[in-house]
Amino acid sequence: MSPARDSGTSWPAPVEHSGATRGAPPGRTPAGKTSTTRAAEARERLLDATLRCAVRDGGGALSLQAIAREAAVSKALILYHFRDKEALLAAVIGWLDARIHERESRALEGSSATSVLEDYWRWIERELSTGELRVLLELSQARGEGCRQALGESAERRRQQAEATIGRIFSLLELTPRLPAAMLASCELAFREGLVVGAAPAVRSHPEQSARVAFDVFWLSLLSLTR
Repeated sequence: MSPARDSGTSWPAPVEHSGATRGAPPGRTPAGKTSTTRAAEARERLLDATLRCAVRDGGGALSLQAIAREAAVSKALILYHFRDKEALLAAVIGWLDARIHERESRALEGSSATSVLEDYWRWIERELSTGELRVLLELSQARGEGCRQALGESAERRRQQAEATIGRIFSLLELTPRLPAAMLASCELAFREGLVVGAAPAVRSHPEQSARVAFDVFWLSLLSLTR
């Protein structure tokens, strides 16, 4: 039986191997889970293992062998669920993007004019500590059409979310920026990603420099561009 194939973004369930208990309902395992559910859970575990490797070793140092060791599975099992390394990385990019997008979309829920910037900083601080945004940026060096497509979609979603976030911040502060929201969002994204790169242990030569100070100075500059 040949492995299930996918593009990294659409995941049909692998065909269940023989050996299920006789009399079990079609499409279900003896444990009561559908083959689709089991396949989705297996992929989630592999994505988690890939993320752990990338946070620890860097997104550019990923290998199927290291991921297999981290997940305590064989490399063949990874290739059963993902066509090749590129398909796995494309899936990781989309998965990470969705996780980060969800956290940013909830970052300012319940914020007020007096708390919005502090709430936003707390979200950025959490992203710096998890390392997930850093991994997503490191994977921008990934090659292959599948990865390029996933990265392009991720960049556009992050730009749209940044524009929505900027708009909400200025709305809560009852300020009107002199520049278009799209331009401010692009500036904020570049600044945010610079903070991520600067916070990476491998490149941080001056640990005493505070990302919070940079954040405050940047936002003071943005707020000066309002009326």
